[in-house]
Amino acid sequence: LLPQSKQSSSYSDRDTTEEESESLDEMDFLSRQKKLQAEAKMALAMAKPMAKMQVEVEKQNRKKSPVADLLPHMPHISECLMKRSLKPTDLRDMTIGQLQVIVNDLHSQIESLNEELVQLLLIRDELHTEQDAMLVDIEDLTR
Repeated sequence: LLPQSKQSSSYSDRDTTEEESESLDEMDFLSRQKKLQAEAKMALAMAKPMAKMQVEVEKQNRKKSPVADLLPHMPHISECLMKRSLKPTDLRDMTIGQLQVIVNDLHSQIESLNEELVQLLLIRDELHTEQDAMLVDIEDLTR
């Protein structure tokens, strides 16, 4: 009888320990969930200002157009090219060679911007896929 009573008592100890560990796991899960929700809210709140700052930094880092170096005697043209606001009178005063340089520069800018756009779209698609997977995981966990 003694060995059996010891076994039964050890089983009851295990049961309470498992219940306690389950409740601890559940509390740990809930605290982690609340922490992650708070972090997500904070990140979402900061997303817009951070995006604006990033756009400003990218604008400042944008290189000066090589056309500006090719047209040093026309500084206002260089500035207009950087702002992308050329006037018809500016174009009328230029030679065909200068216009061709501007056209070639614009074509290269278009090509590089298209490549950048494709890369950004691929990254966006990957992020959307990750987000969908996370949402499915969250839905599974909340059930």
